[in-house]
Amino acid sequence: MKRRVCRAFTLVELLVVIAVIGILVGLLLPAVQAAREAARRMQCSNNLKQIGLGLHNYESSNKRLPAGSIGSNFVSGFAGVLSHLEHGNIYYQYDFSIYYTRPQAASVSALKVPTYLCPSTNIPREVPSPALAASGAPAEIGGPSTYLLNEGTNQYMQQSDGMFPVLWGGVYTNRFLGFQDVKDGTSNTLAAGETTFDFPQYRWATSVQAPFGGTVRWGSARWIVGYPRVALGTTQFPLNAPRVSITGGYTSQHHGGLNFLFVDGSVRFLPNSTNVQTVNAISTRASGEVLGDEEH
Repeated sequence: MKRRVCRAFTLVELLVVIAVIGILVGLLLPAVQAAREAARRMQCSNNLKQIGLGLHNYESSNKRLPAGSIGSNFVSGFAGVLSHLEHGNIYYQYDFSIYYTRPQAASVSALKVPTYLCPSTNIPREVPSPALAASGAPAEIGGPSTYLLNEGTNQYMQQSDGMFPVLWGGVYTNRFLGFQDVKDGTSNTLAAGETTFDFPQYRWATSVQAPFGGTVRWGSARWIVGYPRVALGTTQFPLNAPRVSITGGYTSQHHGGLNFLFVDGSVRFLPNSTNVQTVNAISTRASGEVLGDEEH
């Protein structure tokens, strides 16, 4: 009776198999990462579409859009549409009659709203920062956001040319706006765009109590706070320039561009190469610019 001899792998054959597996993994990983980013980008687009629906429902109910900021409580337009985004539990807990820094208001606004967070954005610290508050420094108010409402082509505008003006009575001459004010067409006018916590040059002021003073803050976007660079964005800065400390501009962590919500409720992905004239044109609501087909 013959004995069967089981031939084992040689070292060379084993190394070849490992090398082949390594090559296959190397080929598959970028494809998997690309698929995951495509899904995250789609979710980001869906978030903006939900915000758009919320704004349309708000305008239908109130015959106007929310302001970018109201002087009586300094809350942003994001707060006003919460009840139209299936976040009524947060909306009805919030006391709009008091200033946003009051403890009872701050405890509600610290909540994270999933619709206001792009899944591609990495937030490298807690927002708001409990450690900052514990240090005795002025508290950071509000949960994070990765979207900014369109104030226009500049910030703190006396007469805003965008969709969400600052309404601080006696300081600015702005007023509430509605769809009837969009003379350039709702499909040609921005409602909101993306932002990130990816600004390595953006730091806490040196006057902030140690150990925070002068350290990297990364970003400041919070959905409750009706201030430029916090809940309001402008097109005065280049698209997707997170390496520069310009937190009031539109940025994303998507490859090659970023998502924008238009007033008609559509969401479009604009490449980083979109020229400045086009970006400023879609930021204004009634400046009379004519956009070519290639700019849609």
